Amino acid sequence: MDWNARTLQWYADAEEYTGFFRALAAEVAPALAGVQTLCDLGCGPGLFDFEIAPLVKSVACADTSEAALAFVGERAQALGLHNIFPVLADCEHLSGRWDVIFMSFFGSRHIDRYLPLCRKLIAVVSQSSDAALFPGRDRGYVRNTAQNTAEYLDSRRIAYELVWKRQEFGQPFSSLEEARDYVKLYAPDVCTEEAELFLKQRIVKTESPAFPWYLPRKKTVGIFFINGGLQ
Repeated sequence: MDWNARTLQWYADAEEYTGFFRALAAEVAPALAGVQTLCDLGCGPGLFDFEIAPLVKSVACADTSEAALAFVGERAQALGLHNIFPVLADCEHLSGRWDVIFMSFFGSRHIDRYLPLCRKLIAVVSQSSDAALFPGRDRGYVRNTAQNTAEYLDSRRIAYELVWKRQEFGQPFSSLEEARDYVKLYAPDVCTEEAELFLKQRIVKTESPAFPWYLPRKKTVGIFFINGGLQ
């Protein structure tokens, strides 16, 4: 993900409208009883971390994007969350020790590399979505899935608990022009006619004053709970 002011705001708008990460945090919360330290790998805008921070002593938000980490720091300060700590780090070469390592839509292809760094690992991995948020989304891109992750763990005889969750996580917009900008950014190779047809077929009108237009999408994810190597 190329994080910048606009992509970060779009992601935050999606959370504000759908509450996806709020619902995810509620699902994960029972597994965090007694947890002191949590590290979110590839945190992006840290939307899960703002929800979970009141439940733990310290949250390290690790990412290679300075823009994303600046967003995390500024928002944490605005929310009065003083236990969130942005960390500029390449998660491929991560070192440290945490009670929990959390990852959402990141790092699941080789999930076992992080197990020696934590007591428990929680990974949120996409399985499917009932609709794309822009045309041509899957062209030339093969993403990891929860099914792939389960097969990977099974092949290495790594025990896990898997919980499935289906939640609305589409994209709201303040105007049709903003929706066109979104499609243009994420599908730069799509012609104007295809982009307009996509929006005509997919976008819906809402009753929200802030977000009168919305691209709906139900997202199915697998949530993996795995014991780490630290005792």
